[in-house]
Amino acid sequence: MRTTWKYLTVAALLAALLAGCAAGTETTPPAEDPEATEPAADPATESGETTDGETADGEEAETTPDIAVVEEMTVTLYLPNDTADGFVETEETVGGDAQAIVDALIAHGAVPEGTAVLDFSLDDNGTETTDGETVSYEAGDTLHIDLDVSAEFQTGLSGMGTSGETMMLGSLVNTLLTAYNADTITVTVAGAPLETGHNIYDEPLTFIEP
Repeated sequence: MRTTWKYLTVAALLAALLAGCAAGTETTPPAEDPEATEPAADPATESGETTDGETADGEEAETTPDIAVVEEMTVTLYLPNDTADGFVETEETVGGDAQAIVDALIAHGAVPEGTAVLDFSLDDNGTETTDGETVSYEAGDTLHIDLDVSAEFQTGLSGMGTSGETMMLGSLVNTLLTAYNADTITVTVAGAPLETGHNIYDEPLTFIEP
């Protein structure tokens, strides 16, 4: 009988030991790495922009603007010939303003470097009449240009001889008159009359023939 209890006691102890070992060796699942489980960031959404071109807060994303198309015009440039007694006419496409035309003349050496257009306007010499509350305007039959340029033009013009002065001024005047289909032009320098050692150009000019 004692032997039986002895064996039963030993068996119970062994069962308890095995149960304890099993509990002690139970493995704990590794903790999840938040970085490993987080989906890769979309470059577009990372910067605050969604795939449909809007920012995360619902505003439309800023996009690169289209390159603006510059208005152009084809003009006839009047360039002094090699003997300074006439003009060579050449057509060229330039930007659609007076400065672009002057820049084209500068590129050909017909106008002094650095000459800038300070002001430019067209006037058709029309008349405006008022009859009570009614204002009417009648267009004139001539088109006039008012051109104000920087001092570089006057300095360069003053350094020329008589023939050179005529050719340089004629290059500017003839080119602009033709480009804008105008009849006359007044050239001033920083608001003052154009003066050289040979002339004071304080009256409207027409097409210049050498």
